[in-house]
Amino acid sequence: MPDSPLSQDQLQAFVAVAAAGSFTRAASALHLSQPALSRRIAGLEERLEATLLVRGRTGAALTAAGHRVLEFVQAQQAMEDDLLGALRPSRASYRGSVRIAGLSSLVPGVVLSALAPFLREHPDVQVEVHRELDRGVVGALAAGRVDIGLSQGPSETPGLVDVHLGDEEYVMVESRHHSARRDVFLDVDARDDTTEAFLAAQPARRRPRGPMARSFLHDEAGILLGVELGLGRAVKPRHTVPRRGAVRVDGSFAAVRKPVFLHYRRQRYHARLHEAVRSRIEGAVRKHLASALEP
Repeated sequence: MPDSPLSQDQLQAFVAVAAAGSFTRAASALHLSQPALSRRIAGLEERLEATLLVRGRTGAALTAAGHRVLEFVQAQQAMEDDLLGALRPSRASYRGSVRIAGLSSLVPGVVLSALAPFLREHPDVQVEVHRELDRGVVGALAAGRVDIGLSQGPSETPGLVDVHLGDEEYVMVESRHHSARRDVFLDVDARDDTTEAFLAAQPARRRPRGPMARSFLHDEAGILLGVELGLGRAVKPRHTVPRRGAVRVDGSFAAVRKPVFLHYRRQRYHARLHEAVRSRIEGAVRKHLASALEP
């Protein structure tokens, strides 16, 4: 007698835990009690005769078997979206969602601008932009929380593909009109090590003599506004600095280049939608970075 199909409720519970990294958050998202969620996961593991998730102090982590199941579920959804898009008698032949995370210096201005014509043409496509600091992008991809990521280094993670798209050139920027608080450096939050890494690459005479004073302004726009208002200086990719405005580059610091990598999961089947979006992102970012470094 052939095996019965896998339970969609159990698979949904598994994907929710993988995405949330926590049984507690996944149970809340699915409006289930934790015991009910755990029973669904246990039933799926029993059905597959494999451990899919390991609970730890920092949350739930996928095993090798768990990664295989996650890949299966995502491929299944991608094939369904492709089928529905291909059979619908309309121009909107793409449907589904793509989740993107990565460098805030590139995602809003470059990535979304490149995708806008495609999204206008295909209204059944949704894009989700997830906020992840650079070091969290690879983890979000590996856990299945996002589909495409941009970061400043190779992932060196089994199951992920890394594509080098070019380099960003980081510079120190300051206000044109205010000279106060030059010893304060602005970052996204306490986990953001952009300024620290930039200063470490400078000659010793250019580094702060004492503890580095920092303020945190949440995002790229907030940091640039803070610099403009004289709240401190900041380390920014040169291509994000307005050419004419209230912010200028401090040329006494040496520019520092950092690579930009595009990441996605290596899978047996990639949805047409994901390939189309990934191709557009890769082309747009490559072109933008190359033109930004031209003299």
